[in-house]
Amino acid sequence: MGRITKVTGEFMGVRFEVKPTPIRFDKVVEERRQMLLDWYKENQQKLHKKVTNDDLNIDDYTMEDLEALNAWRLDEEFRAKYCQYTAQHCMKLDKQITDDTWKSDDLELGTLEEAWDFFTNRRQVPSNGVGVL
Repeated sequence: MGRITKVTGEFMGVRFEVKPTPIRFDKVVEERRQMLLDWYKENQQKLHKKVTNDDLNIDDYTMEDLEALNAWRLDEEFRAKYCQYTAQHCMKLDKQITDDTWKSDDLELGTLEEAWDFFTNRRQVPSNGVGVL
């Protein structure tokens, strides 16, 4: 089974197609979110308290907090696991990507996030029905 509209691209030199969006993709989105929250709880406790407090707004965050939001990118093991999880759910890769590539500082996060956005319907396919990343 595939998508009616094809969204294809290349990620780390490997061709891929965005997978069809399942009806309960919200479960996958929540699992991915929980991975980050768990990492924050273990590595950025102060930030974790803020992001899990529903009463705070953007003005309650400091520059230090904003930097901490992306600190997971510096954790090689976590980012490899997180990015693999993301790709596994939203991309049909033509071939397997090596563990060394997932841990690489050159990992194409932007392409992965774009594919995720198509998968979760946050980004729409152009009117000609073909999306190429």
